[in-house]
Amino acid sequence: MISKGNILGLAAVTLLLVGCGQEAKTPQVQAEKQTPAVETPTPGPNVVEIWAKGKTFEGPAEIASGWTTFKFGNASDMIHFAMIDVPPAGITLEAFNPLMLAFQEAMDAMNAGDEEAVNAAFGKFPEWIGDLGRAGGPGFLSPGYIGQATVYLEPGNYVLECYVKSDGIFHTTPPAEGQLGMVMELTVTAEASGAPEPEANLILAVTNSGFEIISGALQNGLNTIRVDFLEQQALPSFVGNDVHVMKVENAQSIELADAWMDWRTPGGLEDPSPVEFLGGLNDLPAGQHGYFTVKLEPGDYAFIAEVPGPQAAGFVLPFSVD
Repeated sequence: MISKGNILGLAAVTLLLVGCGQEAKTPQVQAEKQTPAVETPTPGPNVVEIWAKGKTFEGPAEIASGWTTFKFGNASDMIHFAMIDVPPAGITLEAFNPLMLAFQEAMDAMNAGDEEAVNAAFGKFPEWIGDLGRAGGPGFLSPGYIGQATVYLEPGNYVLECYVKSDGIFHTTPPAEGQLGMVMELTVTAEASGAPEPEANLILAVTNSGFEIISGALQNGLNTIRVDFLEQQALPSFVGNDVHVMKVENAQSIELADAWMDWRTPGGLEDPSPVEFLGGLNDLPAGQHGYFTVKLEPGDYAFIAEVPGPQAAGFVLPFSVD
């Protein structure tokens, strides 16, 4: 027989066991620390500012490699451009002086109509001129404008030049012995900028026969134009295929620009230019491409190249913006 005391003791033990069982079944929730995801920022454009002031360039001496956007400002009262030369290994900026002096000598002889002196001047060109490469750069820009050109630059040494003329003298011609003309050395380091390739709203193809719009459309406002150099050529004037944007103000605009594009003539590339230029992209090797950005307001324009007789050669492409 179970006594009353035993019954009470048994009940207490039963409650204790039930309680322990419930406690054991209660889930144990542990707070887990959530590490917030860190997003790697997408690199922006590698913008390098180059300014034309008077007959000089101002800009950095060293930049990172990769896609490079040259923001080119013309703060002078003359038309300018910034051709990017790729000199052969070992050729320094100072080595350009004899070449520039020979070009000026040839120009003076052309103006004088002295063919023998022209040939003599060309004979002074250094042997390495045939190995001089081109890497694009901002095109013709009238005073007060700012343009952009984007090219891919490998590590190495480059030279920027502007050979527009004033009073028959190339801006690249050294003003005095031991001085430099409108040339600037630029070192591109092995450190990559990681900058992305631009996005374009128009693709323009360049061949040895001229220009062709491949896709896209031009618009009122900013336009980024991709230029595919499907072909390139070395002309007797030592220039090749490129593209610039000019305003077409009247029926004579294209004719005037056409005559201005040959530096070998007395009025060729002479400042001031007969039309207004808004920028462009200088020579690139065949198979490469680059970009330039230009602001277009409603009006008439044309793509034009710095080649002798661009209109007859197929290097004038008029267009309008509504």
